Amino acid sequence: MGGTDKLSNLVTLCDGCHAAHHPTLQGGLARRVLERWAVRLARWLDHEGIVVEHTETFGPALRLFGVDRFRQGQLPIVLAALSGKSILVVSPTGSGKTLCFQLPALLRDSVSVVVSPLKTLMIDQVSALLRKKIPATFINSDLSKEEKETRYSMLAQAAFKLLYVAPERFFVRSKEERDGLSQSSPSFLVVDEAHCVDQWGNDFRPEYGKLAQVRADLVSPPILAFTATAGREMQGRILASLGIPDATVFVRDVDRPNIVLLRRRCPVERRPEEIAALLRIPQVQGQKVMIFVPSTKAGEELKGKLAGLGLDIPFYHSRFGTPFKRQELQKRFQGESLPVVDHIICTNAFGMGMDIPNVRLVIHWQQSASVEDLLQEFGRAGRDRKSSVSVIFHDEDKSSDIGRLKFMADKTVQNASLDERDKVQMRAQRHRQIDQVAAMLKADNCFREAIRSYFGDSFVTPKRTLAKIILDWVFGTKEKVSPVHFCCDYCGREFLKKHGFRAYVGTVLEEAK
Repeated sequence: MGGTDKLSNLVTLCDGCHAAHHPTLQGGLARRVLERWAVRLARWLDHEGIVVEHTETFGPALRLFGVDRFRQGQLPIVLAALSGKSILVVSPTGSGKTLCFQLPALLRDSVSVVVSPLKTLMIDQVSALLRKKIPATFINSDLSKEEKETRYSMLAQAAFKLLYVAPERFFVRSKEERDGLSQSSPSFLVVDEAHCVDQWGNDFRPEYGKLAQVRADLVSPPILAFTATAGREMQGRILASLGIPDATVFVRDVDRPNIVLLRRRCPVERRPEEIAALLRIPQVQGQKVMIFVPSTKAGEELKGKLAGLGLDIPFYHSRFGTPFKRQELQKRFQGESLPVVDHIICTNAFGMGMDIPNVRLVIHWQQSASVEDLLQEFGRAGRDRKSSVSVIFHDEDKSSDIGRLKFMADKTVQNASLDERDKVQMRAQRHRQIDQVAAMLKADNCFREAIRSYFGDSFVTPKRTLAKIILDWVFGTKEKVSPVHFCCDYCGREFLKKHGFRAYVGTVLEEAK
């Protein structure tokens, strides 16, 4: 595959060497020759320095990940990363952000450290890499002392290409662990789910605000930051917090044309019946459905009321059972354990970064606390690019949805380790974000266009040089999205008026079959 004879490449080289003995791969080998000549021609025509080291190995590396070509928009990100630049990528869920840091990490000599917010997310991505025979591991508090020592020993021998850790791992009491990480000299510091960095937006954990210090301790490798949700203001705050104000920012189209966006005005007390009616639509039967709730209390109440309506739906949250039970419920929803679960109630941490391609319906119990949160939630639908639906409940009564969200925001601000001046700014920022979503939900206009406007022009095709055209021709692709004949409740208002809300949802989901 073009690698060297060292520990972290041995498994890959085994399959690569054995492949040489199989004549059925003659077509693949011919393509490899074509790729080499195309890259050489692109390098000869390159006057901008975009044809970086390892470009010739893109083909074998892509095939190792199980794909033939880059998706549209991935190639410029990978080229920027391999050129040594720090980058911030804002791109919708399901658009292939993971490959944009895993492939550059694979092509570098040393390990790349991936900062990830959730244990389940680490396990899921590492398991997927190991199935592709790419050496990767994670270190978290679920491991025994002996297991951690073994993994740190392998890290010291450069046995891994990717190491997944939580941000707290850089601040543990054990000096040996901290030294093991700082001495790894990583090729990249990857920040997955980078919106967690922003203390004014998604206040996840304070250690995310210290990643600039972590980078300095790791001898300042390039930072590759990725998120599905960051408006222009949040992008600036993320870059400032990470200490990379001059990073290259890629904002790929936040529009998900295969997801129909439906705003549904409904009082809180009527929502369980509305949700039950949605789940009983014939086209929803047997389909994956996620119901997002703002808190554990709201989720437990909804679970109980749906049970009273004859629907037994599990509720996933951070305090649900043991880590094993949470992981088992996740696997059941993914279809990897029995009995399979098709419908689930969850808080917005569930599904973050998970590859569940066939979620057809996302229901929001109430409006989200920010446009970024809203996009993060409905972005779990339709990752296979087939027709899907997002239903967002809201109400005119400010004492219910908006009042509850502002109360929760005030509690978060009060508990934050900040001085009073910062708390005032944080509270104002949180309240402004809540009011922005409320205004978008009440407005009598195209909901999709309102979201696009919030994030700005999401993708402008730059003028391409001959070198870029050649690389895109040999490694890139133009994806086709299944046509959807619906947009949102505003654009489909005539259909809604004539046929009704549930018929609208059923008609959209019929297209996915």
